[in-house]
Amino acid sequence: MILLAQGSGQAELPEAGFTDNEVLDQFLVPFGSWMEQASDWIQGNLGWLLAIIEWPFRTLNDLLVEDVLQPMSWVGVVAVFFVAGTLVRNLRVGVFAAVAIALCGFLGDLFWRPTIETISFVIVAVLACVLIGLPLGVACGRLDAVWQVVRPILDAMQVVHAFVYMIPFVYFFGTGNVGATIVTMAFAIPPLVRLTNLGIRQVPEDVVEASRAYGAPEWRVLVDVQIPLARPAIMTGINQTLLLAISMLGIAAIMGAKGLGGLLFGAISRQSVIDAVPAGLAFYLVAVVFDRISQPEGSGSGGLLRRISRAWAHRRDPAALAPSGDPATADQGAEDEVPSDHGSIAPLTGAERKPMLVAAVGGAVAAVSVLLTWSTDAGFLSAYGRRADESLPGESFNGLSASGGSWFGYLALVLGLFVVAAVVNTLVSPGGGPRGLTSDGAVMASLALLVMMLSYLLAAPSELAASTGTPIGPWIALVGALVASAGSVGWIRRAPHVAARPLSNQVRRGCIGVAVFAVLVFGVGALSVWSFDERADVVVTPEVQAQLDELDARIEANPEDAGAITAEMAELSDELKAEFRIIVDGVSGKGPGLGIWVLVAGLVGLAAALPAAGVLGRDEHRQWRWSSITAGIGAGAACVGFGWIFTHVRSADPDYVSGIGAFLAMAGGLILVAAVAGVIKEFGRAKIYADEAAALTEGSQP
Repeated sequence: MILLAQGSGQAELPEAGFTDNEVLDQFLVPFGSWMEQASDWIQGNLGWLLAIIEWPFRTLNDLLVEDVLQPMSWVGVVAVFFVAGTLVRNLRVGVFAAVAIALCGFLGDLFWRPTIETISFVIVAVLACVLIGLPLGVACGRLDAVWQVVRPILDAMQVVHAFVYMIPFVYFFGTGNVGATIVTMAFAIPPLVRLTNLGIRQVPEDVVEASRAYGAPEWRVLVDVQIPLARPAIMTGINQTLLLAISMLGIAAIMGAKGLGGLLFGAISRQSVIDAVPAGLAFYLVAVVFDRISQPEGSGSGGLLRRISRAWAHRRDPAALAPSGDPATADQGAEDEVPSDHGSIAPLTGAERKPMLVAAVGGAVAAVSVLLTWSTDAGFLSAYGRRADESLPGESFNGLSASGGSWFGYLALVLGLFVVAAVVNTLVSPGGGPRGLTSDGAVMASLALLVMMLSYLLAAPSELAASTGTPIGPWIALVGALVASAGSVGWIRRAPHVAARPLSNQVRRGCIGVAVFAVLVFGVGALSVWSFDERADVVVTPEVQAQLDELDARIEANPEDAGAITAEMAELSDELKAEFRIIVDGVSGKGPGLGIWVLVAGLVGLAAALPAAGVLGRDEHRQWRWSSITAGIGAGAACVGFGWIFTHVRSADPDYVSGIGAFLAMAGGLILVAAVAGVIKEFGRAKIYADEAAALTEGSQP
């Protein structure tokens, strides 16, 4: 069964020198094809889910416009805004809101309905942001594992241009108010999530611990302590979300949304001043009213355009706009600070040096293995995508060759050298150098190497390949990975590392939840396409070739009909590709079966995530060790997907491309790493005092 299948291959590419720009077309990463196949599969199989997502937006828009605001008298709408402004802010804001909305009505009935539609559009978009962003922000603030996954997603969302958001939503939900509302929600939600997370995290820890000491359950701690103290930051997040939603009204108009934005866009297109100026005034008044009502107390006012420009400028760091003096803005760098003392970094001991040296030997062996033979008589994995590699009698290739280990070999080299570098760095400067070059980094690199090499050796070669078996190189790399893993695990058990701050005494359910999600991603990836083959010799049978030859003959005989005949040939080619192309998933016997082993690695990673989350006890050192193991397994799964993709990017024939299954393997591995990254970051080499240093020094003597 194939969940996600790719839709098209690559075109024939001209030969080009390596320094020519055209050579870039010969190393295409088929990201667009992955997204196309994912979109096609979602539309074809998850139409019910898209309908569920669309229903509340369409229903709320219709409810507010058709059933509530439109039948209501303009006086009633003005009164509602007066009451809302007075209750949420103060009497002055209530009066201003009422006057501004009344002025929109006095522009005439032509502008009143678009005003109502704009009000509805903003309310629905911001309400959706609050319903989704507030719980997500709270989860990020309380669960490090969730924040480690959500944070890079928010970073990506906040650097993407607003027009880019239109692509998937127009494709799935079409143009009009519904699609535009969903786009606006996706664009405007990041500040609310970030500021809610910040507010929850910056609530004074002593207050939280005091409430727990008095027996308050966690939900009471959240509702009665954390959310009230984080309220200024949360309100700032809602205000920034609303400002970004307002700034999207113009783009929503381009997507076909109704309201003042659509009216203004149409008037500008017609160059109609008599329509554009009143529409622009009503647009401005509605925006100012929403901004004034949603401003947190004590925030600077400023003009609407200035506030919107500040919201845009601080999309990546909305915390800078939080009101000063509240708990949520107190020393935002405090979470990265390590309490200082007058001790010195713990020196190496004899017990620690031995496993370090074992790890270094294993890493060196793995690195050297890439110089040995990785394939003979045919390409091991490259034969799937390159016909020339199916039979190479008498030839052999090392781990760095395109027909040998290719990117699996490069990754083995990098990971092996990383383990060696971690050992050398610690020997030379314990606790110094880059953060990753320490015992937990060595564990992650060695386990990633082990998972990758096991998957590589368990992969099935192409049925068409004339390989005589697996040569010595990959087996030596596997032995090196085993030795490095054993040494690294022994090293991390003895490494004197401590957490900068005490870990939570609760089981980190967020870590387990993220690990489960990673396994689901692995499962979908295993059942999705890993290779897509529509090369000419696959889709063009002798019968089809006869048809093509006949069409060529018709072109020669009737040159005046060449255009129509060529179009007929193109249509036939598309039909052939759709009918005869070969799509292989991650578990099929026709492929390497890498999806199976990635999924197995994910399940092992999930099992390792349980002690990493504190299920087997609250010992911090144990949680750190298991977190490193979990991250190493996740990194190894990501390396398998990466190696498969770039092996074929490097060597495959045109019209043979990797599939989204390998991309999901990479994504699932990174998610598994993110689930435990927070714990790993907390740990560093311990500091000791003079008397402890003397004792350790004595113990280190051989």
